[in-house]
Amino acid sequence: MLVTNILSSHHANSQTRELVNAFNEELAKQGHESFTYDLYADTFQPVMRDDDFNQFMGKPLPGEVIAIHEQLRRSDVLTMFYPVWWNGMPAIMKGWIDRVFAKGFAYDYGADGTRGLLTFKKVCIVATLGNKKADVDPRLEESMRFINETGIFSYSGVAETEQHFLYSAFSDEDTKATTLELMRDMARRC
Repeated sequence: MLVTNILSSHHANSQTRELVNAFNEELAKQGHESFTYDLYADTFQPVMRDDDFNQFMGKPLPGEVIAIHEQLRRSDVLTMFYPVWWNGMPAIMKGWIDRVFAKGFAYDYGADGTRGLLTFKKVCIVATLGNKKADVDPRLEESMRFINETGIFSYSGVAETEQHFLYSAFSDEDTKATTLELMRDMARRC
């Protein structure tokens, strides 16, 4: 099985990066293959420009987007690892979705309406927050969950979206150990 990770982490030693590393190590132990797009290290350009809009005119998309589509077509599971900024995913992650989940790849529409085209077994989202859960209005997490599951992935044909919002995930050694074990468990269930 192939799992493709999308990582939004601007810091080389971030907890988000540590989580994806623990996840990938467990995938390897389980005999699975993983590939990680590190959006910052790969200097991914999140802004839609010129040829990105070709999707609406039936013309070819930019080469870097086509290459990502080829990787994703081979993938069984898609995971997204990111910190929550201002109650949502960072702009670079949202820009990745905007550019990659193009018409004709992630969805299409016609006389019968919109239909999702993605065929992943599932999508897993791991979002870290520096806050304590008690300090965050629960409607904010509900909103993020709804946008991810309904507005992005279900719309694009994904039947299962697993989401983890990790509050103060590395606040102490016991919490960190529990969080890293959650990543290993998530890998075992892929």
